[in-house]
Amino acid sequence: MLEAKKTSLLSLVLVGGLLAVPAQSEAPKTETPPAAQAAIPEQPGTVPPAAGSTVPPEQLKVLRERVERYWEARQSRDVKTLYELESAARPGGWLKLEHAMALQGLPVRKAKIDEVRIEGEKGITRVSAEVMIGTIGWTKQTITDPWVLLEGQWYHETSRD
Repeated sequence: MLEAKKTSLLSLVLVGGLLAVPAQSEAPKTETPPAAQAAIPEQPGTVPPAAGSTVPPEQLKVLRERVERYWEARQSRDVKTLYELESAARPGGWLKLEHAMALQGLPVRKAKIDEVRIEGEKGITRVSAEVMIGTIGWTKQTITDPWVLLEGQWYHETSRD
């Protein structure tokens, strides 16, 4: 019973606890078909370039730097930086500054970027970290963390969950 409860709590953290923001209406999203993937060989946790890759290694480096900045801000609970890196906080977006405190989610420590790849205008990252879950304590979690390229800049894809 305790193991099932712990698993349920962990699922909640992965789905909605890491980034809880109020639900509001949003324009429908269009799926971008998977495109070429690229990686920077000297970075740990990268994916090797696909045959015929069209993603410049510099673009992957820029995405990795933004992902690292985002997760450093999550660990230090730097709401201003988190807000600036969210896709929905851009001008005309649905995320308003008064809701920015919800971006902190649960306390996180020891975040490590395990993988970074680019598929078209989507960035897919895998991040492992320890998350503080109430009385359970610090629990290791690994999530897939989506990013989106908007007007030449990478932003964390804001979740409504």
